[in-house]
Amino acid sequence: MGGDPKSSLRRFEDKGQCSGPSARDHKQRTADPRLSFMLSIATRNFSLAHGFLQFIDDIALLYLMLVLWIPFYWFVFHTAIGFWRRLGSRTFWVALPVWMTFAAGIVIARHVLFALRLERSALTWALGGVLFIVASWLDVQTHHAFGWRRLVGLPELNPEHRLCGVIRTGVYARIRHPRYLLYMLMILSMGFLTGAPAIFLLAFLNILLYQILAPLEEHELLNQYGAQYEDYRRLVPRFVPHLGRMPEAGITS
Repeated sequence: MGGDPKSSLRRFEDKGQCSGPSARDHKQRTADPRLSFMLSIATRNFSLAHGFLQFIDDIALLYLMLVLWIPFYWFVFHTAIGFWRRLGSRTFWVALPVWMTFAAGIVIARHVLFALRLERSALTWALGGVLFIVASWLDVQTHHAFGWRRLVGLPELNPEHRLCGVIRTGVYARIRHPRYLLYMLMILSMGFLTGAPAIFLLAFLNILLYQILAPLEEHELLNQYGAQYEDYRRLVPRFVPHLGRMPEAGITS
């Protein structure tokens, strides 16, 4: 009637062993939703960060396509101004395929440009952001003060589009070459934002080219405006603005 105590003990242990896995499974099922939720948040954050960095790279590639070729264009333009003036507005039909070829080359070389990366920090993000904002502000100011005719070089190409006087209003009352400054700052900002050494190298090359290009343009402006531009050049710095009082505003004639 009493039975074997050892048999009873074995039956009790067997029941405990059978019930053990069920308890662990229940605990695992309880923890799985929380673990899945945390993994989904981490995956989403990683996707957002990756998407943001890819967006920065796309913006940098776009600005390289639009801006990087400009000093080469103006360098060829100013060193052979007589030839381009004979072509007149047809010059732009020569420039368009050259720009398209240049832009296509940048797109093809994009993997090389972004192959190496420097580690980005809060400081580099801040520097890149500030430079980008300053360059964008200069872009708006130059369009407002200069107009599209001067920006594309129509006055230099065709006497019919010559505008009177030296512009000394707005940002041009502070620096003589805000366009060139904004192009330099824009490429440099892309270097900080992407962390790509190749873009830093291109920015350095860009800065050197504008140091050569600005005097060439000023020589033409002296021939065109004479004493007007000589007075303007004496009062207004080339790239780095004075912090004091601005020169007298207006358009000299």
